Amino acid sequence: MLLLLALGCRPPVTPRVITPQVRYRPGEPADDSGQQLLAIIPDGQWDLGLVSAAEDLLMVMRDRTARIPPAAASLAAARAGFPGQARFARQITGGAFPDALVEQALLSADGLPVDLGLVSRTFGDGITLWILGWAPHVADVDPLPARLELDETLAVRMDLLTPVDRNSRLFLAPPDSPVIELTIRSGVARWLDRFETPGEWRVEVITGEQQDARVALLFSVFVDTIPPPLPALSAAALLPPNPHQSEDALYDALQTLRTERGLPRLKRFELFESVAREHAALMASSGVIAHRIPGVTKGVPDRAARLAHPRADHTENVAAAATFEEAMDLVIGSPAHLGALLCEDCTHVSIGTALEPVLDRRPRLFVTWEMLSFPEGEPRKIRDW
Repeated sequence: MLLLLALGCRPPVTPRVITPQVRYRPGEPADDSGQQLLAIIPDGQWDLGLVSAAEDLLMVMRDRTARIPPAAASLAAARAGFPGQARFARQITGGAFPDALVEQALLSADGLPVDLGLVSRTFGDGITLWILGWAPHVADVDPLPARLELDETLAVRMDLLTPVDRNSRLFLAPPDSPVIELTIRSGVARWLDRFETPGEWRVEVITGEQQDARVALLFSVFVDTIPPPLPALSAAALLPPNPHQSEDALYDALQTLRTERGLPRLKRFELFESVAREHAALMASSGVIAHRIPGVTKGVPDRAARLAHPRADHTENVAAAATFEEAMDLVIGSPAHLGALLCEDCTHVSIGTALEPVLDRRPRLFVTWEMLSFPEGEPRKIRDW
């Protein structure tokens, strides 16, 4: 069966606004061909991002006999906001289902779920052009912005479907300078703050080594805005957030969130608040946002076990932001972190905050959330002998 990369003519379309990058973006096929595709590929999952990218390719190509340029496929995936190694192929049939395209997707799956998007166009002579977009689903990723302002930061957090003990590698390709290699771990946010040049920045995450290497993430961030003139700062604008007021506000925001989702409110557990504040302060002083900081702290559960008995079960979130509202938005925007706030087995909560010890800029607020349950009874402070 003939496999080419070609498209028919369509009138120019107005460029749409670039959407946030999400993987994956579930949906339902609009026709029977999509349902047939999902029936053939057992681990296939319909992805609206790939559908959007394939539709872009279908609209912009002019020559029916031309191949899809790799640059066009890459740009279509970037515009659609699909942060993965998407592949696109096309097949011309007399109207029949494109079985050869499905075989290509099956061969590349290798036991992993596969994100899929299939579109078609039928010409006046009865010929149908099919375009299939597919990508092995190596990792979940928190939503990523498609656009950044100059000097803005980007947090990349992924969860590998097949965990790898060693660190993965993150490659950051600026528009006009050499590629930068960094490390990244599954389940831990990696902050990037090098976006000082306008243009398309390419980000790629590789996991595994040599023959086992896989592309976990692949996406573009478009840095093309100019920072507005700095306004005159008032005395109020220079004031950092108040940690004590922020803690009270975070408790209220958490209770409101749980009530809106139909979950019971959590009791405030004051005994562990000092431990949560201590962890927030350690993160603020080291500049590391993590549950455990090597050489600094083994984490809140270890410290809490030394303070009180019996042990509690901890479900923890950590974050850093300019305000408590921004910190709350960050964790709510991450499915994994939102799940921790909505812990169904938890009965108590302790929240601690601390300011970053800096003088040359407005300090960030570091936050530690400890959602708690007490399977062996409520912990009580161990007496000092």
